[in-house]
Amino acid sequence: MTMTTLRTWAVIGLMTASLPVTALAQSGARTPYRQTPAVLAQLTDVPIPLDAPGLGADRTEFTSQAEMEAHLRGLKARVPGLYLGSLGQTSGGRDLPWLVFTAEGVQDLAAVRRLNRPIVWLMGQQHGNEPSGGEAMLALASALADGELAPLLDRITVVIVPRMNPDGAEAFTRRTGLDYDLNRDHLLATLPESRGVQAAMVLLPPDVVVDAHEYGASSPLQRFGRLNAADQTILDATHPGVPAGVTRLARTTFLPAMEARLHGSGLSSSVYLSGMPATGPLVTGGTSPGISRNYYGLTGAVSFLLESRNGGGREAYQRRVASHYLAAAGLLEAAAADGPRLRRTVATARRAMARSRAPLAVAYEPPVLPAVLPLMDSETGAPSAEAIELRDSRQLRVTETRRRPRGYLLAPEAGTAIAALEIKGIHVCAAAPQTAATEAFHVTRTEPITRQTREASTLTEALQVRLEARNVAVGADWIWVPMNQAGASVIAASLEPDSVGSHIHVGLVPVAEDGIAPVYRVVQRTPRTTGPC
Repeated sequence: MTMTTLRTWAVIGLMTASLPVTALAQSGARTPYRQTPAVLAQLTDVPIPLDAPGLGADRTEFTSQAEMEAHLRGLKARVPGLYLGSLGQTSGGRDLPWLVFTAEGVQDLAAVRRLNRPIVWLMGQQHGNEPSGGEAMLALASALADGELAPLLDRITVVIVPRMNPDGAEAFTRRTGLDYDLNRDHLLATLPESRGVQAAMVLLPPDVVVDAHEYGASSPLQRFGRLNAADQTILDATHPGVPAGVTRLARTTFLPAMEARLHGSGLSSSVYLSGMPATGPLVTGGTSPGISRNYYGLTGAVSFLLESRNGGGREAYQRRVASHYLAAAGLLEAAAADGPRLRRTVATARRAMARSRAPLAVAYEPPVLPAVLPLMDSETGAPSAEAIELRDSRQLRVTETRRRPRGYLLAPEAGTAIAALEIKGIHVCAAAPQTAATEAFHVTRTEPITRQTREASTLTEALQVRLEARNVAVGADWIWVPMNQAGASVIAASLEPDSVGSHIHVGLVPVAEDGIAPVYRVVQRTPRTTGPC
């Protein structure tokens, strides 16, 4: 029996995949363009102290893994109360260090959580060829250890993962040692880097998350004949499952604080753009839940992407690092200024997600709005601006919804999804053998699953999903995932097949020959479990 009409959903973050898009974030290929001396003369160093190994005088190379680890050990020697640990190792055998900063020098992570202060996570260099974010994390670590930012630790706890992708940094490539884009794996949690971070976040749940990247200065050359001008581009979480109260706080408190810090040092800022189409509207960052900015927003945290302006190589490197440092410092100051309000907002959002009975948004689109793109002359560096139309994911319009289930029954074939949910701290239960009334997903693909499917953010892939009423025989090895928990938005994004980058969408959870996925929605009676749930 068909419970909803057949729907064909273009699986994209924004409805832009038909456009010839050039990504603004740095790709694995090195751009042949180099900025002129006149342009570089406009990109002077920022007169602030930054303690990081890659900023030494006469440096020609970026910070190595060994230099990063030595810098962190030096901080630990200077400030013994700094927590320095490991999130595990990459596929290439490199360590993933992380730091926890508290005023008291607490070393027990459970005790850190009991401080009841806002917990801010700062992460750098998810893409190995975008080094300034990682360098800024090392400078921020120095400033928090015994520098200008240390006084903030009376009011906030700060966690830093300076280099999320050590294998990519070593090879100076975007992708990890397993040849995947780490910034598409936060929902799937299949890579050692994302799994390490998410396991640690169960111990220290974030109230705020910052993810530092770089974008390409030369992207507008072909269309506008000029360069991007903004020193720093910023975007909060843009997915309809992000709590509205968290979004308001991000945009009314944290974004102004970051911009004020940047502008006070003479740096410019703008909204992050994920693509530069040859014609038509430009596009803000996508809505895919596997992107860290969106994923951590779905957990109820205030979540931001920062992207500094990269013209190539080490050009204007100190300025790039400084832009990340200043934006993050402004955010930390804002978190410290009103920590109780931040904590209340995040806690309220998580309770509301656990109690929500609202439908799930399964189709949505951004409006096209007028905007201004800051540019600079590619020869002289003279500033200019271009009036544009912007497909703005910050103001999504939901066009279709689906009834929210009580939870999901997962057959053993959905093991990868179960493992990912457990790593995230999602509560799952063993289902008792029974016959359960469910809604089954009938999935039809019109294109094969490819590597690009795994990393979808603006990928068009026709996927047909139909809900069918079905009584299923639940075995002893089935799992029940209830939706009455704070991770409800993450659960739905992970298990609904037409959620971009979900376990079914990318093929990690296989669909049977009859088109039925081993994930079943329960909308009426909660199934029996073998213990309390």
